Amino acid sequence: MINFAAERAAYRQLADLLREQIAAGQPGPGDLLPSMLRISQEAGVGLGTVRRALRVLRDEGLIVMERGYGARVVELEQPTVVSVPRGGRVRVRMPTEADRVELGIAPGAMTAVIVVTVGGRERGRYRADQVELIAK
Repeated sequence: MINFAAERAAYRQLADLLREQIAAGQPGPGDLLPSMLRISQEAGVGLGTVRRALRVLRDEGLIVMERGYGARVVELEQPTVVSVPRGGRVRVRMPTEADRVELGIAPGAMTAVIVVTVGGRERGRYRADQVELIAK
């Protein structure tokens, strides 16, 4: 499960495993993850490692952590589909504070912003985790 001899940190390996389980639908949207103690025991890691792994998933927007309840898989919304016309440009960057407020990105969340420009004018700014780009 966790390879302690690997260069990748144990908490990142655990986050990868949990992410794969969530992607496979186990647990599904709205479901609670097992307790931190149970994850710790099953993965053979300490509680600190579990906390760090869960923070990674929280920062990615895959889970929410509710004091007294545990970690719950978020219910993902359907992405907004944005057409990028011929000659349009797409740039990906980290959000500014103004982007965080306007787009509803939580402080500390590692969510990029996609900026679409056409003819040198900004056509829109979008949360990378909530948009699907298609070429026209």
